[in-house]
Amino acid sequence: MTTETYSLSLEYYVVGFFDLLGQQEHLRNLRYLPDKNDATALANTRDDLKNTYGAVLGMRKFFTDAFNAYTRKPLDTNSLTPEQRTTYLQMTNNPIQFQRFSDSMIVFLSLRNTDAAKLPARGVLGILSAAALTFVGCLGVGHPVRGGIDLGVGYEPSEGEIYGPALSRAYTLESRIANYPRIVVGEELIRYLTETRNQPQTDAFATESKAIAADCMNCIAVDDDGIPFIDYLGQYFRTLIGDHGDAKFIDMAYNRVIEFSKRYKEEKNSKLAFRYTLLRNYFEARLPLWADLPRKAENNNK
Repeated sequence: MTTETYSLSLEYYVVGFFDLLGQQEHLRNLRYLPDKNDATALANTRDDLKNTYGAVLGMRKFFTDAFNAYTRKPLDTNSLTPEQRTTYLQMTNNPIQFQRFSDSMIVFLSLRNTDAAKLPARGVLGILSAAALTFVGCLGVGHPVRGGIDLGVGYEPSEGEIYGPALSRAYTLESRIANYPRIVVGEELIRYLTETRNQPQTDAFATESKAIAADCMNCIAVDDDGIPFIDYLGQYFRTLIGDHGDAKFIDMAYNRVIEFSKRYKEEKNSKLAFRYTLLRNYFEARLPLWADLPRKAENNNK
């Protein structure tokens, strides 16, 4: 008999559970190995693989690139004193981890305040921002995402693995509450951000945490059904991008929403048609915020 020893250290985590929608339809097409001499069968198999695992890899890359872009350290720390350098690194160190499962992606961040990472709220903002960019990017290439993000107790039974109520909360939000393509935010995370935003400014870390928590709250809106969700086309992200972005990707995502909506109406799939009507309503309510942003890629092609 083999005896395994597990290190149990319960902590608070922020966990995001993200699911690519529509993957089962493509997986059902992969029933047999293609005939190597059948060019059409090989091409169809390649397309199905691209739309399944290729889409999963794309989602992970979107998220990783977006998070790294947010959390990169642009400051030259060589110009700082040793004490200033330590403080700066403590404020910018946000170690997130990934757990991969089939066509889903789990992202988790410990809220433990350590000597190496004293500003976990910054990591939370990174997760919210990366989730917003991932949602738009994936939708634009035809792969809608649904997700849930919340805070709870958990532990890491092994490297790169999260287990506990924190994961359960995020999964429940994605699978039972989100309902249509959106990323919903749980009550416990809202409570944490509200308390952090309202905390007294006792030191530099508390002051910065307050400001970051306020930004996190500005990332979130309440949907028509009363559920908080990431407002990925809202004013916060429009202000954050400023005049340096490219609205082509938003246009691509909106066009996909129109395509999905039309498709499900023609198929008389009332459930999915209604869900994409909700998504279309959101886009059309927010698109005026982005009307003045240049479509750089389109202009370059002219």
